[in-house]
Amino acid sequence: MKRISSALFLFSLVFAPLAFGTVEAWSLSVVEITTAAAFILFYLSAWFHKDSTLKVPGTLPLVLLLGVIGFQLLPLPVSVVQVLSPETYAVYSPLFQIEHGRNWLPLSVNQRATLHELLRFGSYGLLYVLTVQLLSEPERLRKTASVVVFLGSAIALLALIQHVGSPDRIYWLRKVPDNASPFGPWINPNQFAGYMELVSPLAFGLFLFYRPRVRGSESFREKFVTFFTIPRIHLYLFLWFGAALMVFSVFISLCRGGILSIVAGGVVFFLLYRRKFPGRSSYIFLTMVVAVVLAITWFGWDIILSEFNQKFDSSGHIREGRLLLWKDTLALIRDFPIFGAGFGSFIHIYPLYKTFVGNLIYDHAHNDYLELLTDGGIVSLLLAAWFVVSILLHGWKMIRRRRDRYAVFLGIGAISGILSLLVHSVTDFNLHNGAVGYYFFFLLGLLVAAVNTRFSYGSSASLLKKQSPGLTAPIVVFGLAWCVAVVIVQIGSYRAWSGYESIKNIYVNPHLGRKFLWKITKTMDRAERQDPFHGLYSYRNGTALWYMGEKKAALEKYLLAFRKNPLEGIFLQQLGLLQNDEKIAEKLLEEGYRRTLNKDILISSYVEWLLWRGQRRRAVEVLSRSMHDAPDQAVAWSGLLREYSFTHEELEKIIPGNSKTWVDFGRHLSSIGLEKESNYFFNRAEKLLMEEDNPAMESYRNLIQFFYRQGFDARALSVLRRAVEKLPDELYFHLKLGEYYQKENIAYRAKEEFERVLFLDPGNKKAVRALRRLGFADSY
Repeated sequence: MKRISSALFLFSLVFAPLAFGTVEAWSLSVVEITTAAAFILFYLSAWFHKDSTLKVPGTLPLVLLLGVIGFQLLPLPVSVVQVLSPETYAVYSPLFQIEHGRNWLPLSVNQRATLHELLRFGSYGLLYVLTVQLLSEPERLRKTASVVVFLGSAIALLALIQHVGSPDRIYWLRKVPDNASPFGPWINPNQFAGYMELVSPLAFGLFLFYRPRVRGSESFREKFVTFFTIPRIHLYLFLWFGAALMVFSVFISLCRGGILSIVAGGVVFFLLYRRKFPGRSSYIFLTMVVAVVLAITWFGWDIILSEFNQKFDSSGHIREGRLLLWKDTLALIRDFPIFGAGFGSFIHIYPLYKTFVGNLIYDHAHNDYLELLTDGGIVSLLLAAWFVVSILLHGWKMIRRRRDRYAVFLGIGAISGILSLLVHSVTDFNLHNGAVGYYFFFLLGLLVAAVNTRFSYGSSASLLKKQSPGLTAPIVVFGLAWCVAVVIVQIGSYRAWSGYESIKNIYVNPHLGRKFLWKITKTMDRAERQDPFHGLYSYRNGTALWYMGEKKAALEKYLLAFRKNPLEGIFLQQLGLLQNDEKIAEKLLEEGYRRTLNKDILISSYVEWLLWRGQRRRAVEVLSRSMHDAPDQAVAWSGLLREYSFTHEELEKIIPGNSKTWVDFGRHLSSIGLEKESNYFFNRAEKLLMEEDNPAMESYRNLIQFFYRQGFDARALSVLRRAVEKLPDELYFHLKLGEYYQKENIAYRAKEEFERVLFLDPGNKKAVRALRRLGFADSY
């Protein structure tokens, strides 16, 4: 059984990065189930064969941290929740305006997300313990370290080839979204860099261990011959190449945080090496640095430097969107200081705290430490710090004591990789990536195993103390229970979603036959049993029941959906639409809009409800605030504005006062054949353009094209001249103005404009051809 456990353990380490970085439910399920199975088989083997197991450092804080996540799932009396987390109570508070008598709430604002995070971090914990136990055998430790380093080198090489040959597909097969930048198996280069930060120091540690020893008394020729005839020299050269390749690939990925972090990891490795071996030569580090620098020089430093320069404006100030995100996140932390809002809840709770304009959805805080505070509060941060720091201190303590070179170099490599990723966690969310988080806990286990494993004969294979034999049976029972829980949750989630997929495209309405409505309710009943924390299934079930005439049962389903996910705005709005009390209804509709991720979807429901009740002024205020918060989405509401015949005065209050938004509205109306209606928007955009200090180039361009299309040549020319004045470095406007003068036979003015184009863009073919047509062929 131990052999099967070891095989499953190795399989999970290979599978996790190759399965597209384990970012999808199916791959995460495979990793979680495989890890749980390997854990059970190892302890079953120890139980049956009466083998001793080892005491694992850091177990107490790890168990306590998992306990906190589990505690967030437990329903507690409302009075207790009000004391422990007043803001959690506030999130659920709309419920108490409708429902009475149920006085128990969880600390998590999204139980399903927290449950899946518990399974994920629990699997990481099992991996950590399993790594320490399995790799306490020297041969298995050597084999595993070699496999991990070889895999990392292969992935780095694959990533570089893929970057050149197929930059928009993973493995040359799988397409990625247009806004993605895949690198290697990952859709996100930051997570690729995080993986390399963990693995590359291990390769360098083994490279130093296998370094051949050449006697200093030999001549250069003798040293050269000896070097290439030493046994395992091919392994030494491979490790050197693999380590350099992994570092090089991080630079090519253009991940700024990854570049800084892998350099930091190299510095840590060098300092620990010098501390352990103060008299040793450091030239070998210099050769690695030179090799990487030369490789990057061949690739081109300008691309890498320009990536860093993007984060600074012309005045030298930092231009970083994360700073705004972090500022909002701090407000979130202040509201959930002790136990957080629930693990996995950031994407759901953050819209309530977002203060800057834009419709982007932020699923993570782009800082693992801040997100740990938002998810689990100060309690979780302290427990996580206790766990990681205790292992690092234990590892360094043993490195200082040990003389075995393999244990020392592998231990230094593990510490360097761990610290490198911890540095990167300041600016990214690598620990929330399935594969990177998995490898982080693997390295923690590898560190403990490596620094405690005896590679020579001794009374025992490990320096760690033995675990009490009486604990093996309870651990087996726990492992079996955990494995069953993982299988039930993951397979249940998959089956529930498959059922939902079969009916999700059915438009539920009063005219739908009872047979179809019955099918939907039965399918959703089954989905609710299989995935009991998913609010969508209860909501869909409630809608079908409503049209079947089961209004009381439907209301119960809507309330249940809200309980499962109180931050899903559509659930709250649906409850609002069913209320007889207008004050409660409006409050629920507005709060539902405020909480939702996709605000452009729910704004219509809220505004239409206000308009139906004659609250037109309030509707204008709501639309105005919404469009100013997300001006890029404003055009999506044009149908609503036309349907309810908003006046020009109202439109000027609603639509943001920038020319781009008004031009976008005009273009949209023109594209659907409403040329007459679009005139007002283009005219308004023209007025705003005259007042703007930094107008958008596209606004001028679209306005000019519209006026030409309408036959208003004089107005188009007027806008064109203002565009040249306001944006003197834009080629398009000089070309257009030159073409106008050429058409009007004003040759000298046309020549001036085309020459300006050539000044800005020497060799511009359009300008050269135009000048030749004007008779200036000798000069151009």
